[in-house]
Amino acid sequence: MRFRQVGMSMGVGLFLLFLIGCESIDCTLNNVVTCNYAFYSADGQQVKVLDTLTVTTEGSDYILYNRGTNVATLSMPMSYWQEADTLNFSFYNAEAQATQNVVIRVKKSNTPHFESPDCPTTMFHELLSIDFDSPTQCVDSVVISNAAVNYESQENIKIYLHTATE
Repeated sequence: MRFRQVGMSMGVGLFLLFLIGCESIDCTLNNVVTCNYAFYSADGQQVKVLDTLTVTTEGSDYILYNRGTNVATLSMPMSYWQEADTLNFSFYNAEAQATQNVVIRVKKSNTPHFESPDCPTTMFHELLSIDFDSPTQCVDSVVISNAAVNYESQENIKIYLHTATE
């Protein structure tokens, strides 16, 4: 009578050693840092922009947000190392066949954020000041509501519109 010894094969043993040797890496799954914008009427009520909205960066053809409608909030990435970001907001009203452009400049500080040597570096920002040009006067004012731009999805910038449509 032949017997077979019960035990682990060499492959199973190596696999178990591999699992025991691994450590858990706790990197943040959502490591995208965005600046959050919200639209308000001049009297302070949050509104939706019914015009078609496109947001581009100043001095390039890079489109951050393209042809959105019914927009109440936006989440925009920020540059990693520049001291200021300049964004062009273009509001197109199909009924009036008119475009209103607003240029918003955000000055900020940039701070690298390290979770672990095994995780990618992200950049946190502190909003320092904001100004805007609204040649067609569609924007009343732009203010910083929360200066810390990090993983938290909090509103950072309020854009007050003269002609809110909802």
